[in-house]
Amino acid sequence: MARKREIDAREASLWLGVLLDATFDPTSQVIHLDTQADAMNRELPSPPDGGWSAQIGRSELLSIAKDMTDAPDDYPPSRAADVLLRWANRWVTTNDWSRLKARVRKRRQRMDRQAPF
Repeated sequence: MARKREIDAREASLWLGVLLDATFDPTSQVIHLDTQADAMNRELPSPPDGGWSAQIGRSELLSIAKDMTDAPDDYPPSRAADVLLRWANRWVTTNDWSRLKARVRKRRQRMDRQAPF
């Protein structure tokens, strides 16, 4: 059984950056939104008109990022983490989640090395 997914509220902005990079970088092979959209179209009883698509997933994430940027007071870290986790639970496969966690670990280590003492 897979472990329950979590996003630490203290790392919500870190996760947002990783998700945006993985979703919008054309060279990234971390998130496969097309694969997940196809699965959602097969499994969910009533997909939106035209069905789910990777573009819908990208648009949803971009909308979340815009809201978090435009109204940061409306998104304390715990709420930001919850919103990002809900997006990930919809759009990120189990294998993609493992790759995302690895990216977050790498970015966290890089930030720790750059932190002033």
